[in-house]
Amino acid sequence: MSSMHSVAVVVPCYNEEQRLRADTFMRELSNNPSLTILFVNDGSRDNTLGVIQRICDANPASALCLSLGENSGKGEAVRRGMLYLLEKGNYDIIGFWDADLAVPLSEIWDFAEIFRQRPNVQGVIGTRAHLAGHLIERVKFRHYMGRLFATVMCLTFDFEIYDTQCGAKLFNSKILPPVIQEPFCSRWVFDVELIIRISRIAFLQNKNKWLHHDSWLYEMPVKEWRNVSGTKRSLSAYSTAILDYMAMIRKYLL
Repeated sequence: MSSMHSVAVVVPCYNEEQRLRADTFMRELSNNPSLTILFVNDGSRDNTLGVIQRICDANPASALCLSLGENSGKGEAVRRGMLYLLEKGNYDIIGFWDADLAVPLSEIWDFAEIFRQRPNVQGVIGTRAHLAGHLIERVKFRHYMGRLFATVMCLTFDFEIYDTQCGAKLFNSKILPPVIQEPFCSRWVFDVELIIRISRIAFLQNKNKWLHHDSWLYEMPVKEWRNVSGTKRSLSAYSTAILDYMAMIRKYLL
């Protein structure tokens, strides 16, 4: 990778009209010519597409839109977006960032810097660790459920990751084509499936020897994470996560 990375992130959007902060996106794009943002409108039923179009009109060179006719779920929206970026552009780093900007867009550059510092790293994923000087605002129930979920995932699939579900992740674009070639079997917790798939690619690249995850995956403690109102994560979402978990066991372990 060059010293100045070109970075592209997918921002999946489903009924985000009220939470999509157009001015923040436009400002970040104007200040950072190396950044491209692809908004994937995942079959929204409100005016999300109108807000996205306003951002794209203000930044035609660096703001892109892919509109899906039907809601396909966050995982498929991210996958389709990454495929689009691989086909249309030549980016060093491709990832995804949650539309609510619970993690500020400005932190993208801290993530991208890790790829320069650690050439073997294939992915940098955000982690909402409570460190001194970091502003992490999480609802206690969601925090404990997240910790339980991450622990179960790690024990089941044999990796050690503190936070699997933070919606801020970047990857070396060169490793992505085989990783996202086929749809995820998980609709909601596709983040885990991404990590499983990349770990298998790393295994093959290391002559069929397993590598400890921290040699190819870097957990970046985010400086700020705010609980944004209007989240779509409900009790039914946790039920979906259980079904996703069972689907991944069938696909990758049985």
